Amino acid sequence: MRLLRVALPLPLEPMSYLPPHGVQEGEGLGHRVVVPWRGELRVGLVVGYEEGLQKSFTLREAVAYLDDFPWLRREELAFLQAAAQDSFCPLGTLLADLLPFLEPPLQHRVRLVPGADPAVLPRGLEALAEGWQDAQGLDPRLLDHLREGGVLQEEVAEKRPPRRVLVALQEPPEGLSERAKAAWYTLRDLGQAESMAALARAAGVGVGVVKGLLDRGYIGFSEAEPAPEALAAQTLEPLQLPTIPVRLEGGRLLERIRALTTLLGQGPALVLFPEVSLLRRFQPFLPGAIAFHGEMRAEERRKVWAGVRKAGMKGTSVLATYQGLLLPVEVRRIVVVEEGAEAYKLPGGSRAFVPRLARLRAQGLGVPIHYLSGVNSAEVWTEPAHHLPPPVPRLHLLDMRRERGWPFSGAAIAVLQQVQEKRRQAIVLSARRGYSAVLRCKECDWKAMCPHCALPLRYHKGERLGWLQCHQCGHEEKAPLLCPNCRSDVFDPRGPGVDWLLEALARYLPTLPRYRYTAGAKDSLDPLLAGEPGVLVGTTAILRAPVLPELALVLLPYADGFVLESDFRAAERYHRLLWQLADLHPRRRPLLVLQTFEPTHPAHKALQTADPKGFMEKELALRRALGYPPASRMVKLEVAHPKEPVARDAILQLAAALKPQSEPGEMLGPAPAPVARLRGQYVFHLLLKSSEARVRALMENLPPVHGARLRVDPDPQSFVGLLED
Repeated sequence: MRLLRVALPLPLEPMSYLPPHGVQEGEGLGHRVVVPWRGELRVGLVVGYEEGLQKSFTLREAVAYLDDFPWLRREELAFLQAAAQDSFCPLGTLLADLLPFLEPPLQHRVRLVPGADPAVLPRGLEALAEGWQDAQGLDPRLLDHLREGGVLQEEVAEKRPPRRVLVALQEPPEGLSERAKAAWYTLRDLGQAESMAALARAAGVGVGVVKGLLDRGYIGFSEAEPAPEALAAQTLEPLQLPTIPVRLEGGRLLERIRALTTLLGQGPALVLFPEVSLLRRFQPFLPGAIAFHGEMRAEERRKVWAGVRKAGMKGTSVLATYQGLLLPVEVRRIVVVEEGAEAYKLPGGSRAFVPRLARLRAQGLGVPIHYLSGVNSAEVWTEPAHHLPPPVPRLHLLDMRRERGWPFSGAAIAVLQQVQEKRRQAIVLSARRGYSAVLRCKECDWKAMCPHCALPLRYHKGERLGWLQCHQCGHEEKAPLLCPNCRSDVFDPRGPGVDWLLEALARYLPTLPRYRYTAGAKDSLDPLLAGEPGVLVGTTAILRAPVLPELALVLLPYADGFVLESDFRAAERYHRLLWQLADLHPRRRPLLVLQTFEPTHPAHKALQTADPKGFMEKELALRRALGYPPASRMVKLEVAHPKEPVARDAILQLAAALKPQSEPGEMLGPAPAPVARLRGQYVFHLLLKSSEARVRALMENLPPVHGARLRVDPDPQSFVGLLED
């Protein structure tokens, strides 16, 4: 008998199951299948077969296939296997990363097998002898007991719950409050809202106001089909290219979009983006392409997937984030947009780096891969390239060793005043949220530290004293009145955050409208998007915000805060950030002002000469001299435990086991991580760097780690491991 090899979206390798009862042998490769797993039903994928052995009677039987067509072809299954091996993780881990929408809610019915003795039914399940019963609410352990005994008959199907949206039902009376009226008219103008919270945000009112309208019957929930996202199509003339190179670099955003339309004119392509915000900037110019990303509802993604698999979608390009890597489409090339972006690094699970997976995918399909970026990454720099003329930045460096004033120097205030006088718009970019990075005592140098992380608590200034918060573990406490160490009341905040910058702007330019934009707090940008003057203060979340139409200035009050990291990639990331800021507006050239203590930094010189090549050549020469990627492949082994001695002993044992197999220079460490304690865990790192074959050989002989958590991070893009600050 041929057994099924089923991969579940769990950190496990594929497991063996008997085929579903009554299904012909040999069917099912690539299908979604429902299988029993630890007392419940899970949805997995059939990734292969194996010949049944004498012990096959001990195996569980799969319940049923969910679809009458395979979700994945042999090409996708082969890629999934190769990608899991390349990422040094179980296949199920990568499956969970790439297909997080694999498992739908199930309609599950059960009954006693006809002809079976009802006496076998345990108390509470007697109704199964009468016919089909909904399994919801029944004890899963008892059902599993009957399943193992072979007396349970089951039916499963994908449940497609109706989508419920808020709609306006009847016009409110005159006596209704202004806020309630505003919410009702907002809903009428929108047509529908996903939830009460979504309507409250759109109307600028509290959820309680919306709930009041719902309770009185002025609005209500209604079933609706998911409406496709409506985007106004725009046209651009394709860019004439002398050849079709591996990488396309430089140019303004619209020029890169024109270059992409030229690539798509050669045939359908899978185009990968690091973030949905960037995908949406390309989408209006490629109206015939399918969009596929994580901001779509899970049922929408499953619907698109089924449509693609059934129709084949030949001749259609796909714009996708990493979740589109496994889409079973016929393409002639794969294009990776901004391949150096940190967002391509999967934060958990496999920790795979998407551009590397894209290269494996292209190899499996036998199609070329291309990289389209403002500044290409060091990993692809040696590939044949076509250079689009780079934008010529307007750069002004303020040497903080000579300037006066903090967090804004006098020169920075002067350019901001020009923005106000000319009724234009500005962006002020900070590396962190809150008021300041550190709260320290001037007298004894005491610093407020997080009790769970080896990091200072961020100071958030409140009405009187404010509070201290760790942006990694969430710990909060009140800011002290006096220094806990010397009882001094003289505190010295350091490292300007968004709140500090907003406060300083209110002091120096009180009539200039100010707006906040961070990952956790976003003001409405409607006045700015309408062209009104103002300044937008925020973190790098601003890069994902809508483009300000009258943008004239981008100011970094503490530019060095973006580059001072314990990471060999920090300079390259900073270099890429500066070029992103120089191209923040598709048609204008806003003035880029950097307050810095290192005006001669190579990244600054690259902008001054409008030539990214000089920086990248120096960076590559340094990487080669040190044997760092791309001159080698690197894998980070991270060991963590709440007790420092346990974590230290585990990493030392791991290093001792690997050292006899390694050659000089192939193993770095072990050593404490740049942030030695994070979220209550003591963290140690051990780096392996060598050729592809040598790293793979070392990883194949990786011994188990006992007593501590081991995480494998292939192709690490960051070594600090912090959330957005």
